[in-house]
Amino acid sequence: MVEKRDIDIICNSSVNWRLYQGRTVLVTGATGRLGRYILETLVDVDLRYNLNMRIVGLARSEEKTKYVFGSTLELPNVYFLYQDINTVIDYNGPIDFIFHTAGAAAPIDFRDRAAETLWGHVNGTHNILECARKHNTNRVLYVSTVEIYGEWLSKDNIKESDMGIMRHLNYRACYPEAKRLCETMLASYKEEYSIDYCGVRFSHTLGPGIAIDDGRAFAEFMKCTLSNKDIVLHSDGSAMRTYTYTADGVNAIFLIMEKGESTMYNVAADENLISIRDAAELIASMSHSGKTKVLFSEEACNMPYLPFKLAIMDTSKVRELGWKPQVDVKQAFQWTMASFC
Repeated sequence: MVEKRDIDIICNSSVNWRLYQGRTVLVTGATGRLGRYILETLVDVDLRYNLNMRIVGLARSEEKTKYVFGSTLELPNVYFLYQDINTVIDYNGPIDFIFHTAGAAAPIDFRDRAAETLWGHVNGTHNILECARKHNTNRVLYVSTVEIYGEWLSKDNIKESDMGIMRHLNYRACYPEAKRLCETMLASYKEEYSIDYCGVRFSHTLGPGIAIDDGRAFAEFMKCTLSNKDIVLHSDGSAMRTYTYTADGVNAIFLIMEKGESTMYNVAADENLISIRDAAELIASMSHSGKTKVLFSEEACNMPYLPFKLAIMDTSKVRELGWKPQVDVKQAFQWTMASFC
């Protein structure tokens, strides 16, 4: 279950929940971190405001769905489809809004399942857009990534209309290149079939529900700290990152679905800008034993981290919609680590 604290963060904004009154909402990747937050929020506001929604989750595993949602599945307004996003979506009835979050996003997937990662995003988004076309869906929200910008050489923060170099002849590009194609699909379906869309480009979200062994740098730092092991950096740690707490990110998703234009929005907590080295030091300082240190190594790392420094995104567009992150970087790390205990 999503923490009440996090539901309150998501709902602490100017979202007009009446948008969903009497509507059917589909959430893909419903057992993933973003999907479960979206679905649990919809359940909460449906009960709170008596919206008479039908909330449909899509997930591969019925067993995992029962573990993640528990008694929520007993509610009469919640329905689940159990299938792979790569297969055609078979649902009878209206679908008014779609939140499309499904797709592998962990570095360990890029390394071990590059082809499956690529096709999961491409086939999945194609199936969602065909579903939206069949059901005359009002709007599709798509979750994308800062990685679509590629290698950004300017010192300026990157705007949604900018684009950097993408070195595509690298298996690591399976993720950002697939995301780029999916964004093009959204624009193409709007042009030809009038399927309205909007979307977010996230940069490093974290919070309860993330897997500690998925290969992201901050997750590795937390894993070491909780195991009383030293954190070993394979660079000088100077690369900068913005860390956005999941509840803040989902808050932005709902604002964009309601108020956003038919385009993509950068979403990142600029206030939480921190270097990888400082992030490692901060996480190490949370060790209960005090034994974790940050060390440096020149040995190659076997995880497929990005070979370049990520762009820092300009988030002025989403802030004009009224979005403002509420969780600082220390809280984000603390609450994420606490979820592993």
